[in-house]
Amino acid sequence: MKVTNFALVVATSTRVLLGCNTAAASVVVVDSAQEEQQQDVGVANEKDFVSKKNTPRQLGSKSPKGMKSAKGKRKNSKTGRKEPDTSENNRVEECDLNYCGAEPIALGALKTCLTGSFDHGSSLYFPYDEDYDLHRMTAFSYSRFPAAIVFAEDVEDVQTALACAVDNGYKVSARGGNHSYQGLGTMDGYVVIDMGRTCKPEDFVVDKDDQGPHIIEGSKYIGTIKAQAGCTNAIMLAHGHKHFGDQDGMTLIGSCPSVGITGFNLGGGGGDVSPYVGYGVDIVKEFQLVLYDGTIVKASEEENPELYWATRGGGGGNGVVTHLTYKIVQAPKQKYEDAGGKKFTWMRIAFNIKDLEKGAALIQEWFYDADPKITGKFGGGFGWDHGASYATFVYLGSWKEAIEDLKETGLLDHELFEFSPVPYASPPPRVGGAILTENYEVICQTFGPCPEIEDIPGATVSAEGSQVPAFSMFQFDSYAEVEAFQICVGRLYFFEDWSSTSGDFCKDLGLDDDKCEDGKLFFFGISADTLTSKIPKLCTDKDVIDAMLNAAGDPSGFMNSHGPSVQIFEQLAQLVVPALPVKEVIQFWMDTRSQDRGPGSAGASMFQRFDGSFFAKMLSETAQYSNHLQHGAALMVDPDETAYPWRNAAFMVEYETGDIADSFLERIVDGGYTPQGYYAYLNPSGMKKWRSYFFDDKWRILSEIRAKYDPKDVFGKPLTIESIGE
Repeated sequence: MKVTNFALVVATSTRVLLGCNTAAASVVVVDSAQEEQQQDVGVANEKDFVSKKNTPRQLGSKSPKGMKSAKGKRKNSKTGRKEPDTSENNRVEECDLNYCGAEPIALGALKTCLTGSFDHGSSLYFPYDEDYDLHRMTAFSYSRFPAAIVFAEDVEDVQTALACAVDNGYKVSARGGNHSYQGLGTMDGYVVIDMGRTCKPEDFVVDKDDQGPHIIEGSKYIGTIKAQAGCTNAIMLAHGHKHFGDQDGMTLIGSCPSVGITGFNLGGGGGDVSPYVGYGVDIVKEFQLVLYDGTIVKASEEENPELYWATRGGGGGNGVVTHLTYKIVQAPKQKYEDAGGKKFTWMRIAFNIKDLEKGAALIQEWFYDADPKITGKFGGGFGWDHGASYATFVYLGSWKEAIEDLKETGLLDHELFEFSPVPYASPPPRVGGAILTENYEVICQTFGPCPEIEDIPGATVSAEGSQVPAFSMFQFDSYAEVEAFQICVGRLYFFEDWSSTSGDFCKDLGLDDDKCEDGKLFFFGISADTLTSKIPKLCTDKDVIDAMLNAAGDPSGFMNSHGPSVQIFEQLAQLVVPALPVKEVIQFWMDTRSQDRGPGSAGASMFQRFDGSFFAKMLSETAQYSNHLQHGAALMVDPDETAYPWRNAAFMVEYETGDIADSFLERIVDGGYTPQGYYAYLNPSGMKKWRSYFFDDKWRILSEIRAKYDPKDVFGKPLTIESIGE
């Protein structure tokens, strides 16, 4: 049977259950020959890549005029009938990401089917249920109204939920960490299968005999871990360390601990050690999926290779991923490891570019041309602000070796760059004034003498009559510790959506109160000094880092689910309207937040190598930060090996607002380049050429593969490549 997409809307005033039939929204490509004749995108008009500015509508309202039918008709060469022209230039979104036209529907048959297999109220939620609003909430709190939310605990649960949905005409959305910037894991009117409870580290399959060479010459993977799809970055960090830490094994993760590993990898998977290990899609050796009809399949180089190709960066939509098998890559050989084992260093460096043309050229040469066996050891981020630049590196080695490598590869050039002394270069928070530590021991303090660095040529700069370090550096004995430190000095203790913290991080981490101090938690739409919290005093405290890694390994812990938590909403309720029930505060906040893109929800682009003068102008006229660098190994994989297309781009640049995104995309197009989008950080709907923006010309192949594995479009949704199916 043809699956109908029932979208469900709960009006805020009357709470009336509504739905709409948007079968027409599932755009079908009926003639691939015409698609093949379509001209390549090339350098396009900026309007093709700039998102439309849509005005938010009230809950339950009809779609705007013009959104009901595709523009243009074409004749089907097989049937002779006129049908929608679905080439990328003519396609429009039939229903926007929030709501669509509504007609009353009933949940009876679906509800009967699901309640026969799942515990209603603990594993299954419908509209009007007590905790429905809490469980439909996304990390970025876009207001979504699924027909049902099912918490699967194993593969059989996935099969059961799928059967109930398909047999009753509902589409299905699998949900992992629920961090989609546009809330697309929790779709209106869909049956949402939440995979979080499938994560059971005690059932991981660890294979230390499966080993082999990796991407960079001399690199290797030393084993694999088969994990459930509901696991998170934090889980993989902690348990990768548990099983392979003694061999210096590394599991690639992103910056946010509660992000789910499935969505992370379906969109590409960029992290701090991507320059050495590649993208997430380069280390997943096998996927296991449940197809729309309940069939369990594996996808690897040996089994269903086209599905394996598509699942590695193609955005999903072919089935419900239930397991991923990760390669664990060993840290590189280090110059000084014989003296005390391998080291891992977090370092920050800031500088002004004296000669923009030459400086910009050197920066690009470093990322694209220098020896990846050296530069691949430098992961992390790089930013610029109108001529000033800075890098936050996660380096795979000791701090001494890091300085030597920067000198050898030319980046430590005092003639081109004016390096900022550490005291004035924004040292990280919660380090107690330290600028150099080794395994939690403070070696040098801000404004104090630092002979260990002062004796290294090029590692210091003159400030107020003395030589002071040009770096702040924090060295650890394991990869897991340096990543935990990165999370600690990052945004975990500032943002309410990165974890389900109670607001008291010492309590959450099981630390004594004297390890924490009063802090402020940023809450979207609320003043940053409104919500109070208890945060760790020092990220250079071994007790804090150990507690973080312990919490990271607990699937039920606060680091493995997004916020805001109920406790945070209770605090908010007392501040806003004390008499208002927390449930209504949650609903009100989600509905309010859904009308604004919110921080970090405008998507991200992959910046390819630019002409020297163009890049110099960008560095001098704009301000931006590349959260994850993708040089080295990430650029060495053949572009045709996976569905992820951008093996030419070292910078992943995330946009905080739509206006910032539009200005950069317009600049790129005006410069003669084609914008390249990062699918894991989805931008809002409205971009005309979103398919090629995210997937280049691979979107046509992805569409054909979806037709094979999801011919009834059970998993179709906005910003998922459409199926050339029934």
